[in-house]
Amino acid sequence: MTASQSEFLATLCSIEAINAFLVGVVRTASDARAGEPVILTFVGGEFVRSSGTTFDRHLTTLVDQGLLSIPKSRRKLAPFIEYYSTDFLSLSANPPGNYFVVPKQTVGPDAGQPLRHAEVTTLRFHRAVWAAFIRPLDGKRRFLNLDQIGFTDADAPPSSGSWKEINPDFVLGVSADTTIDDADLQHRIEAWASKEGVQVSKLLRTSAPTRTSSDRLTQLLDLIDLLPPEIAMDWSIPASVLKHLRAAR
Repeated sequence: MTASQSEFLATLCSIEAINAFLVGVVRTASDARAGEPVILTFVGGEFVRSSGTTFDRHLTTLVDQGLLSIPKSRRKLAPFIEYYSTDFLSLSANPPGNYFVVPKQTVGPDAGQPLRHAEVTTLRFHRAVWAAFIRPLDGKRRFLNLDQIGFTDADAPPSSGSWKEINPDFVLGVSADTTIDDADLQHRIEAWASKEGVQVSKLLRTSAPTRTSSDRLTQLLDLIDLLPPEIAMDWSIPASVLKHLRAAR
């Protein structure tokens, strides 16, 4: 958890403050989707990205600190909204188990005031995930591998790997040169993930770790170790190259 995430959590110590955050996220996301309902897993994901922890864990921490009194059964996002946010948000399940939320046409908490972290985050999905929800199906079934992100079009899922089928209703089915509405596509992916019980984080690209000079030297030595002896014996590396690798940060 970063310092900014800790500071953000410190502002969410009351039901009113939590509602202000939730309403801001839902309003912004709904506006970006021309007023369409927002899938609840997206709201939960926004909370995690802003705070570094899950919604129910944060509420449990507040209860343990004596700052709030909320039964354990109401600490998940859906029951919290059903019980504490009905003046501002409407929650529905369609189909059952897939929750969607929309802002009510009433004045919400802190209306007119800027809400921190209320901007909708554009998620960085694996390229294969984007492609799986864009390309036409051509009469085949489409399966996404969660073990090693990739997809295949076939009559049945492969025997090895953790494969989830993508229902055609979630696939745009357009050519690669078609202009894509990123918000709509992201909404489709999130809706599919919610329906299939897939964590959205599994579908995201991770940032490559920063490499130090030690990493670079180790990689170079590993490469040299792979060379056959008859080739390696003819190699020489200028000292200036080694100094540069050691100094690079």
